[in-house]
Amino acid sequence: MSETTFGESLHQLMHAYKRALRQAYADAELDLTVSHIRTLKAIRGQMPCTAQAIAQRTQRDKAQITRLLRDLLDANIIVKAPHPEDGRSQMLSLTGHGRSLLESVDACEREAHERLSNGMTQADLDAFLRLSRLMISNLKSRESRCPNPPPDLTPS
Repeated sequence: MSETTFGESLHQLMHAYKRALRQAYADAELDLTVSHIRTLKAIRGQMPCTAQAIAQRTQRDKAQITRLLRDLLDANIIVKAPHPEDGRSQMLSLTGHGRSLLESVDACEREAHERLSNGMTQADLDAFLRLSRLMISNLKSRESRCPNPPPDLTPS
């Protein structure tokens, strides 16, 4: 058996997880990209909210968010209303259809999580969460100390 490096193992896990999610979304006939789903989750998490709040939460630029929101508005998944305090801004919230889609997304994710954690104890899962959160924190800490990382290390 060949030895797998730490980074390679993380890379394989990330891609296997993404494939499992994409397959679950396809099986449920959800015609949404991962970016659309992340945007919907951001709206659900802070509903109602502004496009600027979504851009900050998802760490995407406002132009990307604007394109995603246009798709979601056109599909009647979200609605916008005037901001009560800022006439230049719009408040975004989910429609009934949007809430229903996110319920399907949640079910797909539960299925993928069950597959991912098959054969693992609760202690294994707790340790994984603790360690992965620590690793994420370590990397974010590095980002804050190095505001202009080399182009190949810039977070996407």
